Amino acid sequence: MQILHKYHTQLNHIHYPQTVTVTNPHTIMLLQLLFLFLFCPFSTSLNIWPKPRNLTWTPPQQTTLLSSTFTITTTTPHHNNHLTAAISRYSNLIKTEHNHPLIPPKTNLSNNLPPLQTLTITITNPNTELNHATDESYTLTITTPTATLTAVTSWGAMHGLETFSQLAWGNPTRVAVNVRVNDAPLFGHRGVMLDTSRNYYPVKDLLRSIEAMSMNKLNVFHWHVTDSHSFPLILPSEPMLAEKGAYDVNMVYTVDDVKRVVEFGLDRGVRVLPEIDAPG
Repeated sequence: MQILHKYHTQLNHIHYPQTVTVTNPHTIMLLQLLFLFLFCPFSTSLNIWPKPRNLTWTPPQQTTLLSSTFTITTTTPHHNNHLTAAISRYSNLIKTEHNHPLIPPKTNLSNNLPPLQTLTITITNPNTELNHATDESYTLTITTPTATLTAVTSWGAMHGLETFSQLAWGNPTRVAVNVRVNDAPLFGHRGVMLDTSRNYYPVKDLLRSIEAMSMNKLNVFHWHVTDSHSFPLILPSEPMLAEKGAYDVNMVYTVDDVKRVVEFGLDRGVRVLPEIDAPG
């Protein structure tokens, strides 16, 4: 208590300036964001992340309810199981998440528009593999009662599904209508590198990182699996590498672990790029 009283007495003798001049540009930006959040509770625009190349929301800016029987379908025959997984995942997400935007769009729920019934996906080359040169563009058009999503590849369609999920919010879920989005990434490689040699991360953490990457439309998970610090990868042909090189017997990645990470990534439009140093 004596220590607290001492500091309280010292604080009482400090003379604080009446005005403060802020010159640091980063501080100014943070203050502007704070002002935005405190005094601008609604936005007249749709905030999609990452910002698409082109977005138009035709006045009057309206929303309609998502139908209780809403479905996502594709008119294109395909053998891409990753697209099927993405459609199932986003269909469930859109119906159950009830997204609450930080700055909700200022719009009125229209009583004159029918609920949105379907999102129909059309893909030109649905079986194209994901690589550095893959076309990931898409066009999303939301009218009612049907929205359409067109893309050259399944990977572009996945980005369109992410965008659509951000245009549905609230409880009950409402959807912005008379919206058109034309989008394509600026860079073919949009990645995150994770080093599991210097710091071991459980598989669940790798999957969580890939999930976040997908939400941000990133497409390369650079997995720096091994280095001179540790060798956590179990190779059936050389099991001694992990047995002697891992930090602990439980800090390893099995063949099934690697398959799970790779498949999980492709289901979300993220290519796993492994790097194996033996040793660094």
